[in-house]
Amino acid sequence: MSSNFNSALGLRRSDDGQAVILDPRPEHQIGPGAIHFAVLTTLAEVAAAQSVGASVVPASVNVQLMQRAKPELRLEGRGKLLRRGRRLAVAEGEVWQEDRLVAKATVTFALIG
Repeated sequence: MSSNFNSALGLRRSDDGQAVILDPRPEHQIGPGAIHFAVLTTLAEVAAAQSVGASVVPASVNVQLMQRAKPELRLEGRGKLLRRGRRLAVAEGEVWQEDRLVAKATVTFALIG
C-alpha cells in the first residue's frame, strides 16, 4: 500500500496489518453527511488487493454501496482472496464502519511482476 495516491487519500494499514483504515476528512464527502463513492471504492479495492499477497492491478471492479458512510466515523477495509491463478486473482473487499457494512466490492486483478 505504498502508492502516493493511497497515502494522499489517507489510507493506512491497521496495527495488525489485516485491514486498511481511513479516518474520513472533509474532502472525502460528496455532500453533508456522506462519504464519496470513489473513496469507498478505493478503500474496498485496496483491501481486496492486500489479500492477494502479490503485486496486482485491478482489471475489473464491481462495487455495491450498502449503507451511507458517515464522515465522523472511521472506515475499515477488509479483504478476502477468493481465487488466485497464474495471471489473475479474484478478491472481495468490504468497507465497515463500526458494525455496519457500508460497501462491498468484488475485484478481478491482473498479477504483475
